[in-house]
Amino acid sequence: MSKFKTSLLTLATAVAVFGATSASAASYQIWNGSAWVDSGTSHFTGPTTAVYSGIQAPCNADFTVTLSGGVASVTAASFSGSSTCTGIVANVLPWPLSPPTPYSGPNPVFTGSPTLVPALWSVTISGVRITLPPPISASCPSTTTTGSVPGVLDANSYFVFNANLGPCAVRTRTNQAPNALVANPAVRVVP
Repeated sequence: MSKFKTSLLTLATAVAVFGATSASAASYQIWNGSAWVDSGTSHFTGPTTAVYSGIQAPCNADFTVTLSGGVASVTAASFSGSSTCTGIVANVLPWPLSPPTPYSGPNPVFTGSPTLVPALWSVTISGVRITLPPPISASCPSTTTTGSVPGVLDANSYFVFNANLGPCAVRTRTNQAPNALVANPAVRVVP
């Protein structure tokens, strides 16, 4: 009987630990006009740049971010500002957003990014692949792989990133205000 009690106690402890871990994970919420909710759609818009072999494509991005039960993903991405920008194709959507974790790095996050308003959260967009049109004609990170774009989200729904996707560098642009993608409606992190 004591082996049974020991096994039962071990199982109860494991359930408590794993339950506490999942309950403490941070999640996303969106402002629906009157309350913060864990499901809905927001548009993160703002100036971005993609660079391939020294060729720059400064664009305005619109990332459609969909929340479902506090979990977020980019479900659409479009670009404007030039024929090169409108020709960029976002592949293999949706792109999941990682659960947010506290950010403790420099602020501004990189040279030229805005000073963000705490609390700051590390967020990574994964599964990303974009195809750049002629004259660039490249897929980043490649035609068969995907990459990750780590960034930081602040309390004002500003998101900044500066990452490499194989041969491409992608970032929020630093020479055009607000130098970030801004969520509308607002998105926040709930610890």
